[in-house]
Amino acid sequence: MRYHGWRIVFSSGTDYESELVRNRLADADIPVVLLSQRDHAWNLCHGYLAKVRVLVPEAYREEAEALLSAPPVTVEELEALAQPEHR
Repeated sequence: MRYHGWRIVFSSGTDYESELVRNRLADADIPVVLLSQRDHAWNLCHGYLAKVRVLVPEAYREEAEALLSAPPVTVEELEALAQPEHR
């Protein structure tokens, strides 16, 4: 599916997964929007019309995909960032 000037970089059947991805991209200063087609009245979470899609402008697609495919931050890295010299 195509949206003029925007590309889907992630889709899920749940709002919270897509929100996590949206927040990660937004923290990296990547413009991002969510397109929810979920039927919240019946709480459907499968099928084509139950998707929550994360879209970024075409110019940011490669950067967003690279960020999302990068390995997660380790506990050690988080602890190092929490040290006083990083504040």
